[in-house]
Order: sequence, then C-alpha cells, then structure tokens
Amino acid sequence: MKIYFGGAEKGMYASMLLSAKVRRIGINLTHLAIPKKRQLDLRTKYENSELLVYTSEGDEDVGRYDAFLRAHADDLTLVIGRPDYDGTWLGEKYVPIWNDADDLERLNWICQRNGRVAISDKALTKHHHNRLNAIAMRWNAEMVGLTSKPDNIENYKWDAVLVNSWTSAVRYGETQVWTGHGLRRYPAQQKDSARKRHRVDIERLGVSYENVAADEVDAVSKLAIVSWKRYEEHIFGGYDTMTSTNQDASDDTESGDIIITPPHGGSLANVENRGTGIVIPPPEKRNENDRLLLPVIGVETITSMGSQTIDEHGESIEIAPEQTNVIRYSGVLLRQCDNCYLASKCPAFKEHAECAFKLPVEIRTKDQLQAALRAMIEMQVSRVMFARFAEELEGQGLDGTLSSEMDRAFDMIEKFKNINDTRDLVRFEVEARGSSGVLSRLFGQRAADQANALPYGGLGPSATDAFYQEVIDVEEEQ
Repeated sequence: MKIYFGGAEKGMYASMLLSAKVRRIGINLTHLAIPKKRQLDLRTKYENSELLVYTSEGDEDVGRYDAFLRAHADDLTLVIGRPDYDGTWLGEKYVPIWNDADDLERLNWICQRNGRVAISDKALTKHHHNRLNAIAMRWNAEMVGLTSKPDNIENYKWDAVLVNSWTSAVRYGETQVWTGHGLRRYPAQQKDSARKRHRVDIERLGVSYENVAADEVDAVSKLAIVSWKRYEEHIFGGYDTMTSTNQDASDDTESGDIIITPPHGGSLANVENRGTGIVIPPPEKRNENDRLLLPVIGVETITSMGSQTIDEHGESIEIAPEQTNVIRYSGVLLRQCDNCYLASKCPAFKEHAECAFKLPVEIRTKDQLQAALRAMIEMQVSRVMFARFAEELEGQGLDGTLSSEMDRAFDMIEKFKNINDTRDLVRFEVEARGSSGVLSRLFGQRAADQANALPYGGLGPSATDAFYQEVIDVEEEQ
C-alpha cells in the first residue's frame, strides 16, 4: 500500500514535500499551472518522484486533460480517470474512477473490465466497507482511494491512497502529529495546548518544538508530513527506503526478517480492454437437492405434548404429539484469515486457515438470558472505564464520547431491570363519549344502575309512600 501526498500542483506545497524527502506525489491537474512558452518537465520539477494525476469533480475540460496525458504519459505513475474519458491506451497506469454511490453495477463493471478502480470519499459514505471490499475481491481488482479519513484508509484494502489533508496544517493552522499509536489532528483553536501536550512526540519525530510553537510554516508542514509517513508505517507495515526519514535503518536483513515486496508489474489476468459492453449469461439453475441451509442458521424439531389417556392395562398413553420445526442460531463461522478485516491485527492470524475463535452463544433459559445481559452490561462498563482512562491521558477536558457511553450504560441497566421485573401490572384506558358512563361501557347498564343505587338497597315507590304516612306532622296536631 502506498500513500501519495496531494497538493503538489502548487509550488509551495511541492517544495515542502520534496524537502521532506517525499517521493510519492499527487497532482490536481485542474489547478496545475502549465507554462505556455516553455515545456513542462515533470521529472525535473518533481525530482523523479512517483506522480499520481487527477482532476476535480467539476472539471469539464476534457481536451486539456487528454493533451496533458499524451504529452507526459511516460512521466506518470498513476492516472485517475474521469467518467467521460477512455484512458485504456495508458494501460495499467490508468485507473477509472467510481464516484456514484448509487451505481454499484458500474463499480462491478469497472472492476471486471479494468482490474483497477479509484473510489472517492463521496462514494465511500453510502456503503459499508465490507461490501466494497467484497466486490473488489470478487474481480481481483486493485483499489485506489481518494480519501484522508483514517477510518476509510484502515478499513479498505487499498493499493494506493491519495491524501490531501496534510495541507490543512498550512491552510487552516491545524496541528497534525503522530503520537506513536495514532494520528491526531487539532484545529487552530487548540494548537497551543495541543502542541504543549505533544511536545515529546514532536521532538521524537525530529521536528523542532520551538519552531512549531512559533507557528513557522515549514516546521508545521514538516510535522504533518512526517506524521503521515509514520502513520503509513504503522498501518501498512513500512515506508519504502526512498521516502523513509529513519536514518538508523539498515538495508541488511537478518534471517527470519519479513521482507515486504511490491506486487509484480505484469498485466492482470482479468483485464480486458476490448469492447465496451458486458454480456452476463443467465444463471445456471440448481437442482433442489443441491440447495443447502445457510450456515449461520439451523433448524431443530420441537415435539409438543399431545392428549393423555389410559389404556386397558392402566398405562398412560400420549396421543397425537405434534412436531414443529423451528429456526435457531448456528455457531458455525465461515470467517477465514485471508479475507478477514482484522487479519493485520489478529493475534491468531494464520494464512489460509479458518477463524481460530468461536462464539458459543445459547439463550434458551431465563438464567442464560440474564447471564448474557449481565455480560453485555459488564462489557459496557469496561468501555466506560477505559474511556475515562483515555480522557485522563489526553487531558483535553471533558470528553463527549465518555459522557454518551455512560448514558448508554445507564440505559442498559434500566432495560435489564425492566426485563427482570416480574410484577403484575394492569392498566385500563377508557374513553367515554356522549351520555354513557364509564361503568356502563365496561360492564353494562345493569352494573351502572347498581353502582348508582343508594346504600342498603334504598326504598321503592310503595315503601316511600308508607314512610311518608308514618311521618307525624307536629303543627297539624297542635
């Protein structure tokens, strides 16, 4: 994997890269000033560096693009194509670009026809990296990335990557520094505190801390360039000797050392430059007996209890038990070390071998469910503790990520509590309309009448008349 440093179309950036011993350079042809009265000599201008040429997405000048390529094709290493240009005459130097995230069919077509494809940041945002990696692997195609995001760089199997973000250190006052385990980027508003915090890292990279603190452009740009080169060493196993700044490194290799060799320059077996269409034959039909169950799922048979009876000898007999096939989770893993995205970091990596780990998950009983939920809560709490440890090491004040993980831990605990709550809860929601009452709508008019009756049964009409007759009128008797 190679990193090309973009921005070299501007003389200032080109001088910074060349002074930092960078020999893989990216040029945006849209912004490159081509002299009119003298011939442009790319080999002399960029000191025989490997050159990657591309254009901005809105550049519509195809004639200028074609004229430049035909004049300097021998001096170029990679040419990022355009959707409106056929550069197959350049051979393996030409890499068609895919920047329409909604057209996965075109990505398959480019990979199958050319064996190489360039993917922009715009197209990387809509699809998971596993899906795009699988398409490239299907056609054995090499990928060139136009991205500066570490996540995109690490998650895809790039053959080369064009990085432009190092120029932000010069344009926007960013501080970009390699800490030994990660590439840190700080905005201009935090440059003073960030530079003090990483003073040891800056000096370890061979850059003067005093010059960086004084905001000297050469020192800040050199810090960014060297940090990106160290990042490449850490992620992809080493920078070649032509661009390495490590003066203590020796060219001699001892027995047992791993030597990283570049891929051969022969033509790819699946590259076909003739023709413009794809003929896809109809799929071959399979016999029904050849169809298999997906390995990630399984089927088990559950026998339900039938009706019980007693025979003439007094023995219990079960009649008509019912068998039902139900789906279950299968712990069989299809992962292989060769195509696993964790291959570069896995401690159990073994070439051409299946995954060394297994996940025996089984949740059939209440105890198993509680144990699984408890393990997830413990896992989340450990993440919170590690995030707190990282917050202390970084010393950047309050970390919003830590706060969100703490909230997530409390949410998980609350949900775990609700799952284990076995109390009975009855809730009625009644809506009454018109003159009808709530009780009459729930239990009928008779229940409502009984509820509205006076205590002890009350008096009927005849009993009421008898009661009034027995009342003594005191005034009439006097």
